[in-house]
Amino acid sequence: MTRTALLLALLLGALPASAQPGASRKVAVLPFQAVSADVPARAGPRVTARLVSEVHATEGLTVATPARAPGEAPPEPPLVTARAAVKEAIAARAARDFPRANAALTRAVEAYAAGAAALTDTAELADAYALRAAVRYATGRDSEAAASLTQALTIAPGRPLPLAESSPLFARMVDNVREAQQAQPRGGVRFDSVPHGLAVTLDGQPVGLAPVRVTGVPPGAHLWRAVLPSGEAVGGVVDVASEREATVTVRPAGTGPEAALALALAGNRVDAAALEAASALGRAAGADLVVFGTVSRAGSGLTLESFVLAPGDKAPRRLPRLSVDVELLEAGTPLRAQVAALAARGVEAGVTEPLPVVPAASTSSPPRVSQVAYPKSPERVRTTEKPAPQQSDRKPLAPVRKPLTRP
Repeated sequence: MTRTALLLALLLGALPASAQPGASRKVAVLPFQAVSADVPARAGPRVTARLVSEVHATEGLTVATPARAPGEAPPEPPLVTARAAVKEAIAARAARDFPRANAALTRAVEAYAAGAAALTDTAELADAYALRAAVRYATGRDSEAAASLTQALTIAPGRPLPLAESSPLFARMVDNVREAQQAQPRGGVRFDSVPHGLAVTLDGQPVGLAPVRVTGVPPGAHLWRAVLPSGEAVGGVVDVASEREATVTVRPAGTGPEAALALALAGNRVDAAALEAASALGRAAGADLVVFGTVSRAGSGLTLESFVLAPGDKAPRRLPRLSVDVELLEAGTPLRAQVAALAARGVEAGVTEPLPVVPAASTSSPPRVSQVAYPKSPERVRTTEKPAPQQSDRKPLAPVRKPLTRP
């Protein structure tokens, strides 16, 4: 009897903790992704939160979350960095420290580009470019000043630029740059999205639902922005050349396993790379089971496609499909039953499917590419009186500023 008990203890000790009687399985619930833009906003995060809540409340299961490094702090938002750099540049310009002002504005425009997803007022970036133009003009760097003016006028065409009337010569440069820009041949931008049908803005103006082709776009750098079905805003800067079409794919942002899995699921696909990403996230959380899936529109309701795997599995297991209402008001019972099956059977609660897997059944073909013209901005306000020439009391800088050639 003693020998049998000892043998049984050794066998149990050799089993993983999750397989031992009475052991609690650790479950990592990864964000569910919408596979079409007609899914209600934030439906995926709400499904994820409901599943986490059910796992937490189910006996035999615990929620596994990735651990953060001790003392790890979130990075400063790019727009905070950009605005601080603009303030520094304004102070440096007032102190006639033009090199420091130029360096600060360079950091500012880089930070604005990095934070494009959160930048809802494009005039803020245009004003930073205009200020950098004025700083460069003050030191005789006319060609660099003109390049910054071009960027400001590209992002916010028709907008009266601050500091444009700071001197008659600089005001003339603004007019010359504006006329030269308007004379250039236009280009275009094509927007695709994952998933299809996301609403896109270009330079703060709506241009329609992706896939969409925007024609007549002025050459230069332009800000684009969109909001994913998860509620996450994404954006960036696209460079447009004359008589060329640039392409932008609106997709979940970020890098690493979480972004790779989100992109695959939003594209209604689970392949080997997505499976490895899910396994990596599960291992980082110390999970025994990983659950992920998609949300799609089905008539007046939603369809949830869920998968489960143990980190390192070579194929996912599909859990039973769930039909729920769009507000998830009646989703508690089916989600609770699904989680109970995981507690009782683990990965055996699902049916193995070979890769690649198409999570959501879709009979609709990708939408056709629409075409729109670049939105016109309001005409700039012209002053009726020319500013009186201002006498400058500044000391000559190196290099010494040379006046523009008079017409």
